[in-house]
Amino acid sequence: MRMRVLTFALVFLATPSCGTGNLGECPATSPLVKCTGLTTDEKIRRALNEEDLDTARTLLEDAIAEEPDNYGRYPLLSAVYAGLAGFKLLAILQQSSSSGSSSITDAMDAFLPSPQGMSREEYDAKIALLGDAITTINALPAEFLATASTDKYAASASQQLGIYQAAQASMYMKLFTYDFTTGSADPAQISQLTDQDAARIMGLLSAAATGGGPMAGIAASTLAAINAGGGTDRDNLANFLGS
Repeated sequence: MRMRVLTFALVFLATPSCGTGNLGECPATSPLVKCTGLTTDEKIRRALNEEDLDTARTLLEDAIAEEPDNYGRYPLLSAVYAGLAGFKLLAILQQSSSSGSSSITDAMDAFLPSPQGMSREEYDAKIALLGDAITTINALPAEFLATASTDKYAASASQQLGIYQAAQASMYMKLFTYDFTTGSADPAQISQLTDQDAARIMGLLSAAATGGGPMAGIAASTLAAINAGGGTDRDNLANFLGS
């Protein structure tokens, strides 16, 4: 199944205040149209169109703080956090969610930043940004994310949540198969996996599997493969990563 939603960051509807149909600044003089400058949402849309994620982040964080009930901005901010984490939203929109993939890490490899060339601190920061994306969506009222919601952003918001949960789980799993000192894959790193780490990863996979959306199937099959070991979460996950 192809991902045909998540259009929140690609088509952000706002009416230009000058009536010109673009997001440029208003003309200095206009005898026919009263120029009022760009609204907050117009500034946000312009930053997104220009792929200026840092500016979009600041604008959206400030706008949500001022108007927390304007729920249409939350999926946008979530997408910005994911973009800053290196998540390739446009790529995932164009490809099948799990075709040919045996696990969530395989499915997500093309859409997530590689740890190669990064320090552990840099990689951790990107994982944290995906956490911010998840937290932002989870801040929405439950009815907003319900499948019966009529809000135009609801369907994409609920699917964002599942995708980002799967993505963060995949990045966490890579922490235990990669040596940041040598800059290469190293299964020996699995020994550093703790019970707490395993619980966090399994929780993310469970949420992605049960929340619906395009990554639910591959998340569920990954969980089933992990749990086939019949031991503790930590032991099962370690065996899965080692294989």
